Amino acid sequence: MAEGFHKALEEINRKLEKLDAIQTTVNEVQTSLQKLEGRIQKLEYSQTTASHDIENLKESLNKAEKQQQNSTASLKFYQEKTDLALTDLQKKNVVLEAKLKEVQDKNLYLEAYSRRENIIFENIVQETDKEDTELVVRTFLETELGYKDASTVEIQRVHRLGKKKEEKPRQIIARFLRYKNCEEILALGSRLRGSRFKMYQDLPYEIVARRRKQMDTFKEARKNNIPASFSRAQPDKLLIKGKIWPVGKPLEIPG
Repeated sequence: MAEGFHKALEEINRKLEKLDAIQTTVNEVQTSLQKLEGRIQKLEYSQTTASHDIENLKESLNKAEKQQQNSTASLKFYQEKTDLALTDLQKKNVVLEAKLKEVQDKNLYLEAYSRRENIIFENIVQETDKEDTELVVRTFLETELGYKDASTVEIQRVHRLGKKKEEKPRQIIARFLRYKNCEEILALGSRLRGSRFKMYQDLPYEIVARRRKQMDTFKEARKNNIPASFSRAQPDKLLIKGKIWPVGKPLEIPG
């Protein structure tokens, strides 16, 4: 009987040992579960924080997108406004340039008008340093042009231009009292053809430059007996049959 009790007691001890091992395992499992629960809580917290951060980021992106849209709209508005202002300025600039050219042309015509009684003579030899230039001009008018009023025509001023040169006589500019006399003298210019002498109206350089662009048309018209002349009021304008002829337009020669 004692032996049986002893065996039973040993069995009980073994079972108790197993229970202790199971308890230890259970404790370890509980500890692991607690740790796992802690990690899960941390993950859930991290997920919540991440979700919150994502929402904040989305909100920030939406705000940035709205700001960009507003900025783009504002930029477009100011660009359109600037373009309109620039277009308006360009139109005003065109008008101002046209007015400026008109004023410049008027001043140019006034200058030409103030010099219309002047005639320039070229290649008249200067015989002495103390020449009587007025007498030289009158002699030229009489001998080279055959101008009938050479001795009596009224001359306001007359002198040579520029510095003395050895190779070429200085030009003479004469200002006559009456424009009518200038017209009469200039009309005799054909008598100088083939000679070394030249004679022409004193005009501003800009007028002369503009006339050069029309000179071929002018000569062609004269060659074909088409009435051609330069305007008195606007001496840079070529008149063909009494009408202003556009620069560069081909001359219409009758068949």
